[in-house]
Amino acid sequence: MNERKKLKKQLGDKYIFKKYLSSAEVRKILSENSKDKHEKLFASLTVGCVKINAIIFPTPDCMMMGYDILVKDTPDSKEWICYDTLNDDVKYNSLNLEQEMFNILSREVKEYGLSYTDCNFEVVNGKVMNKE
Repeated sequence: MNERKKLKKQLGDKYIFKKYLSSAEVRKILSENSKDKHEKLFASLTVGCVKINAIIFPTPDCMMMGYDILVKDTPDSKEWICYDTLNDDVKYNSLNLEQEMFNILSREVKEYGLSYTDCNFEVVNGKVMNKE
């Protein structure tokens, strides 16, 4: 059993893959110079405490694709924190987009010492402001 399948079984409902746009919709967005210059989420893979989003984002000249890596500061947190943005090629018409996204996420997890099940971030307490 490969690593993705093992994690999927181990994490249960904390492993989620979702595709929000079809390949045809992505192709259309990329080919048009739309006036709607907002970031669009194409697909998302959540594996425990880390997540990778395939996004379509505007540049001054055209719409492009990339990945955002997100993390949680605690395993039970509902909020995600953007950790990094990658310029890897997004193969939006791939038959196994989930596996490709997992491979990229796995590379980042290993390279930066992230974890699927634990949050490896130092807690930084801010200053408390006194009302005066």
